[in-house]
Amino acid sequence: MHHMRVASDVGGTFTDSVAYDPTTGHLTVSKVSTTPANRAEGTVAGLKRALALQQRSGEDVAYVGHGMTTATNAVIQRRGARTAFITNEGFRDILQIGRQNRPSLFDLSVVRQEQVVPRERCHTVRGRMDAAGREVQSLDEAGLRSLAQQLRDDAVEAVAVTFLHAYANPAHERRAAQILREELPGVVVCVSTDVLSEFREFERASVTALNAFLVPLMDRYLSSLVGMLRSPDGLHLRPDTPVMVMEAAGGVMTVAAARDKPVHTVLSGPAGGVVAASHVAAACGVADLITMDIGGTSTDISLIRGGRPAITREARLEDMPIRLPVVDINAIGAGGGSIAWIDDGGALRVGPRSAEAVPGPACYRRGGTQPTVSDANLVLGRLGTDTRLGGDMTLDLEAARRVISDTIATPLGIDVVDAAAGILRVAHANIVRGIRMVSVERGHDPRDFVLVPFGGAGPMHGSPVARDLGMRRLMLPPNPGILCAFGLLVSDLRHDLLETHVRALQGFGFDQAQPILDRLRAATQELLERDGVPADRRLIELKADLRYVGQSYELSVPVEPATAEGWAALAARFHEAHRRRFGHADERAPIETVTLAATGWGRVDPPRLAPLPSGGPSAEPARVGSRQVFFEPEAVGVRGSWHETALYDRARLGAGNVVQGPAVVDEVSATTVLYPGDVATVHETGAIFVEVLS
Repeated sequence: MHHMRVASDVGGTFTDSVAYDPTTGHLTVSKVSTTPANRAEGTVAGLKRALALQQRSGEDVAYVGHGMTTATNAVIQRRGARTAFITNEGFRDILQIGRQNRPSLFDLSVVRQEQVVPRERCHTVRGRMDAAGREVQSLDEAGLRSLAQQLRDDAVEAVAVTFLHAYANPAHERRAAQILREELPGVVVCVSTDVLSEFREFERASVTALNAFLVPLMDRYLSSLVGMLRSPDGLHLRPDTPVMVMEAAGGVMTVAAARDKPVHTVLSGPAGGVVAASHVAAACGVADLITMDIGGTSTDISLIRGGRPAITREARLEDMPIRLPVVDINAIGAGGGSIAWIDDGGALRVGPRSAEAVPGPACYRRGGTQPTVSDANLVLGRLGTDTRLGGDMTLDLEAARRVISDTIATPLGIDVVDAAAGILRVAHANIVRGIRMVSVERGHDPRDFVLVPFGGAGPMHGSPVARDLGMRRLMLPPNPGILCAFGLLVSDLRHDLLETHVRALQGFGFDQAQPILDRLRAATQELLERDGVPADRRLIELKADLRYVGQSYELSVPVEPATAEGWAALAARFHEAHRRRFGHADERAPIETVTLAATGWGRVDPPRLAPLPSGGPSAEPARVGSRQVFFEPEAVGVRGSWHETALYDRARLGAGNVVQGPAVVDEVSATTVLYPGDVATVHETGAIFVEVLS
């Protein structure tokens, strides 16, 4: 019986795994410590544990999904390949100059971050295309061959090639790749038209250089991972079992595709959780939600309308533009490990610095000496000394009280409980600000959405954040602490292709657009074919990026259907999209196309989880005791108070159970805190809906 579907998500602290049996709808989960030396080890250990809970082994597995932060971390820590960059003569400094916008406008001492390719490894070669794709100067092949010798002497492991206007005519890039591969066997060669075939040479160069920088590292990591998954001592997968990797736009890609284009996995860490949250919400009939994924170091926020996560191509990592489709996520430095401190003006601040996994919060007994959000939660009874984090870690209340007292309460002249409540209040204000950025500032009223908190620390902070925003409902997905891993089981395979065509829409008829759209569709079909997606599981969407003439930002509009009628409707759709995004539109202004794009999907069968047994309204059977919990006041100036609070075990709750706040609901991967006045109802999917007292 080869039908189990498994997935793992490697985080900074824990590696989360899930195993799902489609015949019974049964899902098992495990959390093991991440193994930094070789992350594949923790992955295999976690998957084995999740499978063992169903009395299964690797031979029963039909699909493996894998989520990781390998690429993102390699970029942040600059731990990639020794990479060289080649562009046209006269443009050696594209990567160093970037765009004119400075990180801080009036700061004369700004030091830009070191690029992934330092200037001494940036080279140029003669040859030139113009913007229409006509050759102005032929490619200097002899010069390129002697440059290749220089690169060999310099022991480079990867080469990125970006020529001006290659998107209009890739001939020079294709020829350069051929020559470099002949001259430099064993060296990775990436050309921009294979990675990102669109105009804006800095963004294209940056993404191509990033891709080349990551290929050797990703190749080693994925080879080692697949080797351990297939080996008899590892998971012992069968050789034909597909292994898929999460990509940043909320889809998955095959291991082969991830080796070629690892840049698509940069920023993919939080994408799985957003996809999983929208999947769980859809099963409960909820289409408009704001997700709030709180981990140890950061809170990742995303707004979902009509059941589909928003995709952006304006994402950045530090000061590098990632001009690829990425789930639109606002990440802020607020998590369970965020450190509380007092600034020079005597104000209490929380984050963005974090105690991370080592030494961790003071209450972890790992030598942490700075007060964190988790310490405040423990002092206030939100976490208990008997709460077992990740299933086995117990917490030290005395250490938490001592560190908050010494560093926050005493200097501010307040007692330790007020100090702890203050830390939570500041942390919640930071998160509320982050949610306003993706909602209010973009014309959405958060009160029209359901708040979905997840991640290890999310469900502790859902209720107060919702209250501050006037949001009436929360949805707590099942297994909130491992939702990113679950996302890998519900994500479809995805490919994105695009071509730049800057033309006035007025004179760009469907007869001219059709061959371009057909070419994009055929190329996407070929990729899905190569990935082994059966024809009836493929879906291809065509889109056009449009703007008013003179603008420097585009909006993406579907070409739907891909016929003359669909093409003729583009202008009206663009005005509508512009009005929705910016609040105004100019029906008379001329429009131009910038990019035509295709997204290809390989559909998976989403997991249908076994419904929870029905339990009636009383949650009494799930009650496991009570403890004193402190709740901060509704109004400033009123002291908060301690409440005798019932404790429940989430695993014992049945569908239809109602829990009145104040209450604490514990489970392996997270702890949920319900405030006084909250009413929680358990849905048959296992999700919990909370009506918040507003």
